[in-house]
Amino acid sequence: MNRALEDVIHRHAANTDRITAENTLGYVVSDNTTGNVAATSFDNTSAQGIVKHMNGILVGIVQSAIRDLDPTNKLCYLRVQTRKFEYLVAPEDLFTITVLQ
Repeated sequence: MNRALEDVIHRHAANTDRITAENTLGYVVSDNTTGNVAATSFDNTSAQGIVKHMNGILVGIVQSAIRDLDPTNKLCYLRVQTRKFEYLVAPEDLFTITVLQ
């Protein structure tokens, strides 16, 4: 795992505990450089699926659409609501955080 990403995860451990204590099903933190799961509250198979589909495909398409509309703009936060779940995705430079509620 990326050393800078490890530092961020450890610095914000209290926030992670607060987020998971509220009405959330879980979270995934993925490394953007390798696409691997850095931290998760899910099993590995579920976490890899979330990273592959939400962080890999959907976030890339949305970022591209935003840049097409305004090349100076950047995706900060993505919220996707389905019948069963709500996905909250926050892409950063080194990592992407996805929370399911």
